Amino acid sequence: MTQTADKLEQIHIGKKGAAPIAAPGWTGKPADRVKLVDCDVHHNFHDPHQLLPYLPKFYQEHLLDQGLHLPGAGYANTPFRRTRPDIKDPALQERDFNFSLEFTQKELLDRWNIDFALLTGPPVFLAVAGLPDPDWAAALVTAFNDWTIEHWLDKDPRVVNAILVAPNDPALAVKEIHRLAHRKDTAAVMMPMQTPDLFGKRRYHPIWEACAEHDLPVVSHIGGGSPGSTLTPVGFPSYYMENRMTRPSVASAQAASLIVEGVFEKFPNFKVALIEVQQMWAVPLMWHMDTDWKAIGDQTPWLKRPPSEYFREHIRIGSQPMHEPPRTEQVYQMLEMLHADETLIFCTDFPHFDWNDPVTVLPKLDERMHRRIFAENALDMLRITDDMIEAVVA
Repeated sequence: MTQTADKLEQIHIGKKGAAPIAAPGWTGKPADRVKLVDCDVHHNFHDPHQLLPYLPKFYQEHLLDQGLHLPGAGYANTPFRRTRPDIKDPALQERDFNFSLEFTQKELLDRWNIDFALLTGPPVFLAVAGLPDPDWAAALVTAFNDWTIEHWLDKDPRVVNAILVAPNDPALAVKEIHRLAHRKDTAAVMMPMQTPDLFGKRRYHPIWEACAEHDLPVVSHIGGGSPGSTLTPVGFPSYYMENRMTRPSVASAQAASLIVEGVFEKFPNFKVALIEVQQMWAVPLMWHMDTDWKAIGDQTPWLKRPPSEYFREHIRIGSQPMHEPPRTEQVYQMLEMLHADETLIFCTDFPHFDWNDPVTVLPKLDERMHRRIFAENALDMLRITDDMIEAVVA
């Protein structure tokens, strides 16, 4: 490669953000506190057959004979290549597979000095919510959780887990939570966001009760679905961009359901994070709900406070993908209206093509807001103990 070509290649890589730029705050890890918590790091197996050792014999044969049987992404307009081609591990056999622990350590945890990374699994695997066989769905998430323990959690203290559960049979989801909640590296429960019923419905209350019992929040990632369900109230979109625009409406519906149906009155210490659904939708939702509560609150007498107060206390929102208004001052206005010092948690969505790094995701913040978004809001939500913190900041 000529000197000119090499220079152009370096510029090209820099523009893509393949390596972090120099930035105060990420050049060294402090010795006294957690500084950076990433609440959305995707991990995945390379081949479904890797789950075989973690399945009962009956379901091993099911997987070998019939495959995963997972429904598609809801509609055939989602691209196959969703990971960053410029941060590919040369040793990997497939261009688009970069979900391994070694790759994540090298390109995320070490490169960006991440103190804790919450594993959120492969988004396509959230399609277990649409499986018609609830026992197969439960067997798959149990196998995936056990595979995660052996291949990720036992190898790096910075990695913490969100127990994946299938909402198809809430009793089986509760069983899985109780099975793994004792583990120190369990920090949350992962629930697909696109479920057959809204989160506030009473069928899901046993799941929230189990989470509250173990002091575990629910982290809900966009994805899931059920047979026959559409991505919008008025049908399927034609293009992937439209698909992405449906995410805020799903999050808005789930947040409203949790609040209005009294989940947070019933479980006062329970928290829910809604991730990969943008952020700005939460502002008009809080305003709208407060207005309606004042007018028709007699329909829901169990709500003792304005809905926005329940939202700010119990619901957290992921920072990825971050809205980018035309002017920087509008970002600050959005953060203020969002009460971001209470509600916003940092998420990279690593290693997807539109992931957000911790340097360029937001403009410069004051020290308190910076701490709240990049670490403290997550620490207040996730079950991360003092001894876990000592292990990573030592």
